[in-house]
Amino acid sequence: MLSLFHKPLCIACLLFGLFGLIWLRSSVVAVAYDLRNIEEKKMEVLKDRKALLADRARIMSLGKIDVSFRDAQGEGKCAAGYIFPDRVRVIHIKRNTGPEPYRASLEIGSKK
Repeated sequence: MLSLFHKPLCIACLLFGLFGLIWLRSSVVAVAYDLRNIEEKKMEVLKDRKALLADRARIMSLGKIDVSFRDAQGEGKCAAGYIFPDRVRVIHIKRNTGPEPYRASLEIGSKK
């Protein structure tokens, strides 16, 4: 009587285990695909974030320059208190090809 139930029960357990293993493997593969899709979305979002941060920095810098130009228009200066350099006092830096240190000279006025 025991052997009558024993064989079908073992066969049922083997089939249940086989189908359970197949289901588990397909679930793992599905999770791997989902993770790959999520990683791709993450990379796209990071690229968009970098582009938005660059645009924000560009707009903010242009906004600062625009504000400084507006402030300086009524004062008769160049933009934002910037002063044009004195063209009479020019520093010349000569490059030497040898192992000598670089020398700089200050020339006042113009040589004719």
